[in-house]
Amino acid sequence: MAQPVKETKSYLEILGDTIKPNQLLFAVIISVAISLGGYNIGLWLLPSFASESMVPSYSLLIGIGGSVLSLILCSALFKPKRILVEEETSSESMREVFEDLQLDPAEEWALIENDPITSKELEELGVLESFRSIGGEPKK
Repeated sequence: MAQPVKETKSYLEILGDTIKPNQLLFAVIISVAISLGGYNIGLWLLPSFASESMVPSYSLLIGIGGSVLSLILCSALFKPKRILVEEETSSESMREVFEDLQLDPAEEWALIENDPITSKELEELGVLESFRSIGGEPKK
């Protein structure tokens, strides 16, 4: 009896976004085809009613419009693959982040403490106390 083959999905990460390679290829093909198609249609159609000196400029404008159209089309066809999970910030999760990034919590707290704007923003977000507890500063 044959074992079922476990299908693995391969993804690429480009500019912080996760995509499937075949969808990236299709998006590039669609974008190039529509943009260059618009430009070439402009070169073919515009000489019949536009001045000769303006045909390349108008054609380029049509090609740029094609790029915008392909952006809209590709964003409708290929949805994002990422899943966002929100968690409440805790001292333990912040400690893990500091360890992963190899940061010294005491140094970070000193920077936050010396910058009133950052300190105020972190207080508004509700994470200043967590930073304070991680940085080794007792509550005041």
